[in-house]
Amino acid sequence: MRRAHVALLVALAALAAPAASRAEVVEEIAAMVNDEIITRGDLQQAEQEMLAELYRAYSGKELDDRMRAAKAGLLAGLIDRKILVHRAGRLYDMDKMGESLLDSFKESQKIKTDEELQRLLDQDGMTLEDLKQKLLEFYAPDNVVGFEVRDRVSVSDKDVEAYYRDHPEAGEIPAEATLREIVLLAEGDGKEARRGEAEAARERAAAPGADFAAIATEVSESGTKSGGGLMRDVRKGELAEWLDRVAFSLPVGEVSPVLETPFGFQIVKVEARREASRRDLEEMREELQERLHREKYQKAYEEFVLRARKESEVCVSPRYVSRVPPDAFPVCR
Repeated sequence: MRRAHVALLVALAALAAPAASRAEVVEEIAAMVNDEIITRGDLQQAEQEMLAELYRAYSGKELDDRMRAAKAGLLAGLIDRKILVHRAGRLYDMDKMGESLLDSFKESQKIKTDEELQRLLDQDGMTLEDLKQKLLEFYAPDNVVGFEVRDRVSVSDKDVEAYYRDHPEAGEIPAEATLREIVLLAEGDGKEARRGEAEAARERAAAPGADFAAIATEVSESGTKSGGGLMRDVRKGELAEWLDRVAFSLPVGEVSPVLETPFGFQIVKVEARREASRRDLEEMREELQERLHREKYQKAYEEFVLRARKESEVCVSPRYVSRVPPDAFPVCR
């Protein structure tokens, strides 16, 4: 079981695996970051690991969409991680960080002795220095982001109060209604033939003491028939125009006139309604603080990445320019 934990770390750290030596043939270089290269092999390995993770988590169209997005950002992500590892080398004592990460790793995996760790590494074909390097490459970028971005982002009470004041829509709770419906289906010339049937159903449903739900179960032809025509918690603005207008203007407990629709006729009863309201500031304070923190962090992170790229010597091989965002990096000459 512990061997699997080591293998998992290696798989995750493949995203930041050390670039091959400069002895690689030029055709295999995907990008250069300062004095290191990212090779085609590095990119392929990272792609395989990324695809394996996505296949475990998603399927169908969502899997396809996420695969496209991940592939599009993969090389840029490898470059950015390499840049962050280099920045970590200027900010921290990497030897001490490596030892600290190794100790944390051993503790998390319940590895009690150096001999036990070495046996596991031997099984994976790794050395202790390999493991330290991979731990650094996996965790150092986050340390850098924490120091240069995350720890510098703050949101004050005044920020939250100003946002609440300037964005009244943030706390809005739309009006909601609980409806029941009777639907008779008809199109084109067939509508007139069923109009009388719809009026008769409406007359029954609107009669004093009538059981609208029972009548809907008996005569309605919509998917809500089995539930007595129930349409629960519909929000204002989410319904078809004619239904929205009736649902939020008809008095509660009343039955609407027969509504002519593109698919036939509809009769509606409003069973309950909650008018629109707005949450107060104290109710929303924590939520707004988290939202503002995310927004400020994302903006600061994007600015930091752009600055870090400019402060590094980076280029992408002409063969791989299509794998990074336009104008993100210069082309290697």
